[in-house]
Amino acid sequence: MVERRSGKVLNVSSTASFIPGPLQAVYYATKAFVTSFSQAIAEEVSEYNVSVTALCPGAVDTGFVKAGDLDKVDVWKNAKSARSVAEVGYRDMMGKELLSFNEGMLKFAINWVFPLLPRKQVLKASRKSMEKSH
Repeated sequence: MVERRSGKVLNVSSTASFIPGPLQAVYYATKAFVTSFSQAIAEEVSEYNVSVTALCPGAVDTGFVKAGDLDKVDVWKNAKSARSVAEVGYRDMMGKELLSFNEGMLKFAINWVFPLLPRKQVLKASRKSMEKSH
């Protein structure tokens, strides 16, 4: 892509990448890596007309819920279809967006609400939601 001076990359991350996730620490940390990596690489290749988008959806209706024994966690009750999330990601990748969110409220919360909350409060809320699966 750099040699061609053209291209687009879509990496699948998660809204989980923006907060620590007690009881799911590896998943949350892995998604944090994907989001951070995507943004860094996006800047590195920007001068070559290559864009990188990190798709950061909320809950998606896949086999992940059953495999992770998460069906009791409230956030999964409003899971979006994989197709609708993929369509948003594709649209945003084509529009060269840096971050892609499948719901406007998620984008608002991550950009404007979460950063203002005390970190310990976010950790406790995250843990409380995950405890329902244990």
